[in-house]
Amino acid sequence: MTRRAQDNIAALAALAVFIGVIILCLDFGPRARMIPLPLAIFGILLTLVQIIWQNTRPPGELQIDIISVSNPPVARDSQQTPEKLPKQQRETMAYGIVAVLLALVLLVGPVPAIFVFTAGYFWLSRQYSWKAGLIYTALFTAMIYLLFGVALGMQPYHGLLAPLIDRFG
Repeated sequence: MTRRAQDNIAALAALAVFIGVIILCLDFGPRARMIPLPLAIFGILLTLVQIIWQNTRPPGELQIDIISVSNPPVARDSQQTPEKLPKQQRETMAYGIVAVLLALVLLVGPVPAIFVFTAGYFWLSRQYSWKAGLIYTALFTAMIYLLFGVALGMQPYHGLLAPLIDRFG
């Protein structure tokens, strides 16, 4: 089987999943389908674009070395990269990251937690300069707030520290 045929099968499988989500959403109430229905429609559009794109390009242009694309070389002087750490230590780090995010959400609510967590991650990983990291963090947090707070009208959880913050605010 050719690479193009494999890509088309994968895209058609994704398309079938998105169509299935739309069919399931038709039985939901209007508020319950506010998230899955637009996402499924957007997924169908992107999948159709992908199918058109991969079938109109020359076959040689579709060959991508995914390992070199997903792991760009990063200069880290004396730090160990996560890939070089033992499996148990990597798992502990992953659980720790999730625990920090959950603790932040519990204490201050999701929107401030997303800002602090994302900024902290960019700063500690040195993925971006502090200016670029701050810009990306602010844009990401604003998009999350606009999606859930404004567009979907969801009441945000303000965290356990909200009464303490309100008293001094």
